[in-house]
Parts: sequence; C-alpha cells; structure tokens
Amino acid sequence: MLRRARKLGVAAVCSGAAVSLSVAGSASASPVREDTVTVQVVATGLNSPKHLTFGPGGLYVAESGTGGPGGSNCVAGVGVTGAQTTFCEGPTGSVAVLTPFGLHTVLSGLPSVTEEDNQETLGPADVTFAGHGVFGRPRLAVLFQDLLVQSNGTSGTPAPASTTFGKLLDADPFGNTLGPTLANLAAFASANPQDPATLGGLGETTWDSDPFEITPYRGGEAIADAAANSVLWLSPRGQLSLIARLPTVPETVPAGVLGPTAMTIDAQAVPTSIAVGRDGALYVGTLRGIPSLPGTADVYRVVPGHAPVAAVTGLTAVTDVAFDHEGRLLVLEYNTGGLLAPETTPGALLRVQLHGPGAPVVTTLPVTGLFSPTGIAVDPGRRDDIFVTNRGTSPGTATPSGELLRITGLD
Repeated sequence: MLRRARKLGVAAVCSGAAVSLSVAGSASASPVREDTVTVQVVATGLNSPKHLTFGPGGLYVAESGTGGPGGSNCVAGVGVTGAQTTFCEGPTGSVAVLTPFGLHTVLSGLPSVTEEDNQETLGPADVTFAGHGVFGRPRLAVLFQDLLVQSNGTSGTPAPASTTFGKLLDADPFGNTLGPTLANLAAFASANPQDPATLGGLGETTWDSDPFEITPYRGGEAIADAAANSVLWLSPRGQLSLIARLPTVPETVPAGVLGPTAMTIDAQAVPTSIAVGRDGALYVGTLRGIPSLPGTADVYRVVPGHAPVAAVTGLTAVTDVAFDHEGRLLVLEYNTGGLLAPETTPGALLRVQLHGPGAPVVTTLPVTGLFSPTGIAVDPGRRDDIFVTNRGTSPGTATPSGELLRITGLD
C-alpha cells in the first residue's frame, strides 16, 4: 500500500470470544490532558507490522515480514522511482497474537516480498475471523497484499508469493499452514478494471490491486483495496462484489515534483482502512495520491447502493480507522507531513465526533512517539485501551524495530 502511494508521490487460536488485554511492560470534543495519557511498548522486534484484529484468544497482529535475501528468489520489476529494480521473496511473513501472557506467533513462514528500491515489504496485511471452522470456531483467514499485478489478475512476484498475493486465504494455526483461497481480490480487479480516465495519467494500470484491510460486514467481509481504489464485499457464500469505487480529486502538484512547473492532476483516493460505524455504514480511510499533501486525505462514509460521501476531510495520510466505545471515530495518520515528508516526521492519532450540529469535530490526541504507524484496534473489553502498530515499515532487526503500543488515558 505505501509502496504504491509513494510511487504516486515520487514518480493462539482456540475457542471463546475476544479477550481483553492487560499486559505488563514498560511504559465538541473535550480536551484530553496530556499528563493522563500513557503510551506503553508491549512488543518489539516486529517485522513490518500492519493491521490489528481482536479475535479468539487475544489481539492478532499481521506482520508483512522482511522479504528474502538479495540475489535469491528475486524478479525484476518497476520500482517506486519508475526504474527497474528487484523484488525478493522469502518466508518471513507471520501472524502473532497478544494475550495477557505476551506475544506468541501463530502462523509463520508466510510469503513476503521486499522491493530493493526502498526496502519496503509487502505480505500479510490483516486477518479476519469468518464463518465457522473446526468444532464451530471462527475461522482465521489472512489477507495478503499484492504488487507486480498482471493484466490477467495474477501476481508477477516470485513463488510462492505469486500464488498467495492479492488473496484472502484460509489458515490453520494449529498446523501452521495456509488453506484454500476464500477470495481472489486481484482477479476481481482484473475482471472489473478502473476507468482509465481516473488514473491521473501517471502510468498506473486499470487492473492494479493491493488488498490492505478487511472487516466483518453484513454477514460477510468488507475489504479495502488500496490499488483498485475500491471497497469490496465478500458474501457469506464467497462471492465478491463492488460496493464503491472511491473518487479522484483534482489537486495541484507543486513545481519540482513532476516537472519544473506546477500542474493539476486527478489525485487518487487509495483506501487503506475500513471500519463499521454504529449507523451500519462503512467508514473508509484514505491516503491521497500524488502529491499527498497535508490536509488532502479523507474518510468516506460508504453505504451500498449510494455514492461515497467524504465524512471527514482535511486529514493527512490515513492508514487506519476504528471506533471507540463512545462511537467516536479514531483516525491514525502515517505521517503528518504527507508521504513526501521525511521519514522522521511523526504520525498522529485523531479523534472525530461525527454526529452533532455542524461539521465533524476533529481533535488531535496527545499521543507521542508515533512514527509510520499502520494499524489501530480498540480493546472490546477495556474501554480505555487502544493498541497501535508503530514503525510499520521497519524490520524486527532494525533499531528501532516494528513495535506494538498500548495507549491509555485518552478518555
């Protein structure tokens, strides 16, 4: 997902319900006192952690991995700069679960691909619990990102990533294996291409696909496909359909970005995140495409059969959304300076009061230490606990590495 946006910008599963977590470790909207907020690091050493999902046994973390070593299992392709580069695959993706006893890996050895140009890694992006598996327990499924998508909906990545990328796959954590394909998102994007007029003339393809987040919806699953600018529904019978295609917005690209003079293009929406509101609508967070300037991202309210409506505007580089126990929308910003800003620019956590007289009220919460955050989840059993995946493009061996944060004291 971030690879695509940057390209646009620079040319323990058992029985039972979700558990609430209390993990030991280090440490008109009303204003939140900064001295009441605690940001606690509950896990480090994560490999490009993406989205979070509460499910049976605890909080599940999708880790995209570290790809493979250069020179081994690699293919050539077009990178973020528009030039040829190398994409290398390795079995380094995983899914972990945070329980009151710590973080435990439940799936390992999942396909992962790293791009040599920018060292960004794609792989598992999210998990969901759909239908019923063994003994009537919810079935774990893993959503994989995609890149190098071909016109026929296949992936040009090295095997075995080429057989898993762009799909939602059944998973067996007991056997540490992936099962049948539950949905082929890339094939759907190929069969239902975008209008070429909406691509902004930047070399994008009409069949591109990069599934990035999934959430239960109307008995099935709603999915945000970042590269297809689409919101999809997977029915309980396993059929995919298009709920909405998010619109482009004319934006001015500053001089020096795409040429010596300023120019106006149709900036794509790039849906990165999705959550269900109390009103039954889907709320879809976006990264605005080139030039991805501060204040140009939106959260759309999406209802099947209706055109998407920008419910919250003036945001920057949104990577996830969620609703708290009061029904307020939480918005995670990857970088407050936009995607062209330095990596050292911090991210932010916002809270939005959607309903009431006038426009939505947006509050920037006093949460420090957010850098390239990618996922957010609200503990269903503890109203004051919010979890965030931080440094979402960092490998576990980096200093600092990918990490999981627990935030309290925001109410």
